[in-house]
Amino acid sequence: MTSQLASALRQRAEQARSREHELRLLYEQAQELAALQERQRLARELHDSVSQALYGISLGAHTAGEALESDPEQAMASIEYVIALAEAGLAEMRALIFELRPESLEIEGLVAALTKQVAVLRTRYKLTVDAVLDNEPDLPLEMKHALYRIAQEALHNIVRHARASTVALRLARQENEIILQVHDNGKGFDPTSPFPGHFGVRSMEERVAKMGGTLTIESAPGQGTCIDVRVPLLNA
Repeated sequence: MTSQLASALRQRAEQARSREHELRLLYEQAQELAALQERQRLARELHDSVSQALYGISLGAHTAGEALESDPEQAMASIEYVIALAEAGLAEMRALIFELRPESLEIEGLVAALTKQVAVLRTRYKLTVDAVLDNEPDLPLEMKHALYRIAQEALHNIVRHARASTVALRLARQENEIILQVHDNGKGFDPTSPFPGHFGVRSMEERVAKMGGTLTIESAPGQGTCIDVRVPLLNA
């Protein structure tokens, strides 16, 4: 019986090691897939924004050159168009470079990261953005990263789906919690029904739940959308 028990324990130990190895492989594969998806997203952003901006700059510069002598007003309008595109492309590149450097959020902070996203909304998408960002919150890097991704997803949904003209972004500490709010005046939706961007909302819900916080979405067709995130400060 002792021999049989020892043999059974060895088999179970081997099975446990095998499962641990499989879990490690699955975790590594999940990380690789997440990294690949992130690279693909950044590649799409580069193609959709920066390459288009460069094409527009080239076209505007040629137009200005051709109109410089015959139509000075048209030339000036083309130059102003080129300047606007260059500023938008620069803001977009700063935001993308920030995301490509893993240490950026730790070094520059959450407020700086959100400020870069606001610049993109203003220059590239011509949105009116009212940003009220308090001082850099004293949070672990993981929480800052989660809040940044939540804000980024909310802002991307506004650009892709909301057809909004104004956006309000707020980051503040109130008593024992951090508040992140994103509000737009777009077309809105019914939160109880399937809607564009709901997969991004699911990602936001998972990030908020992991931090022990709450996510509230208020919206209705034609009445815009308000996303409210509240995360408790455990060391407060």
